[in-house]
Amino acid sequence: TSARDYGGARPRKVSRFVLEALDRPAPEGAAFKASAVETIHRHAPPTEGQQTLAGVIPEEQPIILSFRQVDDYDTCPLKYKYTHLLRVPLLRDHRVVYGTAIHEAVREYNRRKARGQPVTSADLLATFERAWVNEGFISREHEDQRMEEGRQVLRRFLDFQESLGLRPTFVEAPFSFQLGMTRVKGRWDRVDLRGGESVVIDFKTSDVRRQADADRRARESLQLAVYALAYREVYGQLPARMELHFLGPQQVLVGVAEPEEDLLTDAQEVIRNVSRGIRAQNFIATPEYYRACRYCAFNSICPYTATGDPLIPEPGE
Repeated sequence: TSARDYGGARPRKVSRFVLEALDRPAPEGAAFKASAVETIHRHAPPTEGQQTLAGVIPEEQPIILSFRQVDDYDTCPLKYKYTHLLRVPLLRDHRVVYGTAIHEAVREYNRRKARGQPVTSADLLATFERAWVNEGFISREHEDQRMEEGRQVLRRFLDFQESLGLRPTFVEAPFSFQLGMTRVKGRWDRVDLRGGESVVIDFKTSDVRRQADADRRARESLQLAVYALAYREVYGQLPARMELHFLGPQQVLVGVAEPEEDLLTDAQEVIRNVSRGIRAQNFIATPEYYRACRYCAFNSICPYTATGDPLIPEPGE
């Protein structure tokens, strides 16, 4: 089955190559265009048991936010609403499948090393393949390509970690801290104690090639800043540094940043702004191509998306 309208900003243009392969004529006539609200309701889950939008939350009433909620709202308040309030169901995306499987293998490595157990390449690849879901890929060839890339990434990761000879102190350790009437909860991916100094670590599957870019992204990472803030609130001191490990098929690149006070102050302000916005039920979209919309899971149904198919000209072009 197919449809002319899938809820995007404009009708999808069917490739002439697809039509030729299927021996189908080009579609004629105007397509029915669903409104954004109709599209959201079309894809929404059953109303029974669904979390409903709450009213305005008073400043004196405590709220609990996960890091993901903070990050989603900071990226785009409407994304937060779609994800955490409306709970709009989504089809799996191949990038999510890939990233989840890699992180499961990395988590297993860190857990075993924290227990002093050896880890082999076969162990990592077995965990990776168990976590793999064959959904969201363009074709079988595309899936095979991504899976092989993941295997290569994990071999690089294992060689890199074994060459360092470091043992994690905490893996997936939970944290919770209070900022005003907002409690922030989350988990540190990994914390190392090295020579009496603590290092908070996060892992990304982005293929970053330049050290300057890795260091910049570590310094700009809201997640690392919240990790450092949580570490100070829980243990009474800042970590010595923050590391962002970029796991690419050609190399592992480590971005390093110090938890400077201005970074922590900025993170606190983000949390306060998010808390104020959620309390006020302000879910106005903040579309921005590179920061919010390009990889947003809702960009095909969101009426405010800043994305567009560059291969299909806009009317009047």
